[in-house]
Amino acid sequence: MNSKYDIFISYRRKETADKAEHLFTLLEHEGYKGRVSFDRENLDGRFDIEILKRLDNCKDFIVILSHDTLSILKEEETGWYHRLAYCTIDEFPHIEMEMKAAGGNLDFVRLEIARALAKGKHIIPVVPINSYNYNFDNLRLTDDICLLIKQHAERYQDTKDFLFKDILPRIIKRLKSRPDRTFWTKYVVAALLSVVLIICFGGWLKWNRENIEFKNCRTQADYEFFAQKTDFFRSECEDSLYCFKELTRNIIPINDAKNTGKKDSIRVNWGKNCSLQQLHTLRNLINNMMYVEKGTFIMGTANPVGLEGVECDVTIEKDYYIGKFEVTEYEWNVVMNDSTTINKKLPMAMISWNDCQEFIRKLQTLTGLLFSLPTESQWEYAAKKNGEKDWIYAGSNTPTDVANYNESSKNGTIEETGNRAPNGLELYDMSGNVSEWCSDGDGNGNDNRKRVRGGSFMSSLEEIVVTYSDVATADTKSEAIGLRLSLNP
Repeated sequence: MNSKYDIFISYRRKETADKAEHLFTLLEHEGYKGRVSFDRENLDGRFDIEILKRLDNCKDFIVILSHDTLSILKEEETGWYHRLAYCTIDEFPHIEMEMKAAGGNLDFVRLEIARALAKGKHIIPVVPINSYNYNFDNLRLTDDICLLIKQHAERYQDTKDFLFKDILPRIIKRLKSRPDRTFWTKYVVAALLSVVLIICFGGWLKWNRENIEFKNCRTQADYEFFAQKTDFFRSECEDSLYCFKELTRNIIPINDAKNTGKKDSIRVNWGKNCSLQQLHTLRNLINNMMYVEKGTFIMGTANPVGLEGVECDVTIEKDYYIGKFEVTEYEWNVVMNDSTTINKKLPMAMISWNDCQEFIRKLQTLTGLLFSLPTESQWEYAAKKNGEKDWIYAGSNTPTDVANYNESSKNGTIEETGNRAPNGLELYDMSGNVSEWCSDGDGNGNDNRKRVRGGSFMSSLEEIVVTYSDVATADTKSEAIGLRLSLNP
């Protein structure tokens, strides 16, 4: 059994082969020649068995990730990887054959990570810096490798001109494998100073205090101030400030309805008190606002069931945007409290019309945009796809295609947003799931009674048609009422 490879480099060839080869070359020149396992240079014997032997006998496990490395995980294969992670070398071929016979396709990067965790290897993730579309600390991983994000990661700029030598000293400092004796003198002073610093109680106290301060940073100003005084978290502050720079760009791409081809971006004036979490969430929320072009349509119905009016011509005088999805619990909590919930796609409910106004005021402060609840006419116009009368329900004449209502609801509960088909403007759940507050009063001069549209998971078939209208008092809170945002350009 070959045990000379103290360092094992794991990577996916499609995304990070060039980065892995570069790191391999650098380590070879830094005193680890012949001690780094890199399958493109020094692999012999049966591929899978040799890989396992090297992994099981290494000291340090370096995994190089890109934005897409872990995007192909399948939850249903977790059991197979758990077995493969803990099996013996002799058991491995039999389990691999069972997996392939069951239709599984072995992913070696996932296997290598799972086995390194199972064997208690010293793991060093090398990952792209946090950005708008990638955050290593918040990756949703399967159970067999979910502990990977608990490991401290070394971060690199994911650009063509980035050189791994910029972070090589940090990687070498963390390796348990020491360089060959000829290199010992080169690093002795730095190693001794590191040991002294680590064992110094005062240094530990300072690190602990700075760690607490770093976790309490929220705004860009917080990170800028803390970066000037920290000894331990300067690079993390720089990563966060880079994210602020990327996320606070004033022009945001925005969805547009397929039948318009217009309004593909919007200008935002970000509030100074936005946190990184709020910026990520708000950019996604704004990106999912759908453009609706002004026009005239027939509103109401010839056969009222609820409080809807009889058919009449109504003109939408200005273009506007409307939310592709109902506002979720996650979005609500991030905006209101800068806190998160586990489920990012469950619609927010149990909120009154008055609560919605507070939410909208907070949104306007954070973005400088004119958010509101849609008017009844805006809501029905969008539900009918710019006023068209093709569909009884929002997007179909078959209610189960587009609506979670009392006859189609699973166990009589709310569904995650976007589970059903959208209407012609790519708006989801306009019929069913949760009813949606509108900005209008009841039409009889009672300002405390507000219109509710769309029907919910508790509604009958008649209550989820695009023309149906109901009312509730402005302080009503119901598990069946949520909201969808409107935005004036």
